[in-house]
Amino acid sequence: MVPVDQVPIVFSAGVPVERRAEVRAAPHFRRWLEQAAGRFDLRRVAVRDVVFFGARVGFILIEADAWHEGRQVPGAALLRGDSVSVLVVLHCPGHAARTILTREPRLPVACPDLLALPAGMLDGGQLVSTALRELAEEVGADLTVSAAQLVELTTVWLSPGGCDEAITLYAVDLDIDPGAMAALEGRRTGNRDEHESIHVHVIALDDIPCIGRTDAKTLLSYHLYRASLSGPAARPEAVQS
Repeated sequence: MVPVDQVPIVFSAGVPVERRAEVRAAPHFRRWLEQAAGRFDLRRVAVRDVVFFGARVGFILIEADAWHEGRQVPGAALLRGDSVSVLVVLHCPGHAARTILTREPRLPVACPDLLALPAGMLDGGQLVSTALRELAEEVGADLTVSAAQLVELTTVWLSPGGCDEAITLYAVDLDIDPGAMAALEGRRTGNRDEHESIHVHVIALDDIPCIGRTDAKTLLSYHLYRASLSGPAARPEAVQS
């Protein structure tokens, strides 16, 4: 195998020369390169295109000449880095357990109103701090959650046939009063600098499987939470009507 610092990296003409050093140094590119070089016979990496989000290196489309056990493997990949999501389970006296979903446009799947859990990309940060930041941005800073309250459900790759992204799923149980819960419904949030337009919705936790087409993190988080010993079995009020 070729040592990682000796793997040839070439760029297409469409990637600005003055920004190629940033691409090489981007955390998600470096991580992928180190792991790929350590596990495959990685002979060459061609950076076909890069999407920059202002000063930040965003999506990186690469095509690698990679081999495993003497055979070449498919080499195209979209590198975008890892993400986190949070299943917030609200416990309000006299009500079944509720959860918080965001509704926002998702152009890649041509869906203008996708309902899903609050989530976001790491962008070089740490898992827990990113999870707390995304909750504050997408739900509101008045929803008080500490790092110690977050329970990690699992980490999974979302589309390993074409993308490097792994998502870490968290859950958190929160006690809330009726007024605070009502104040969450319908509020508009999002990071304007990232062109986010988010509507917050509070629904019954057990309605998640019935909301229609959603994403993998939302369904998986729900089922893992329901299966966990620290979930609703320990919270009798969650099953009240």
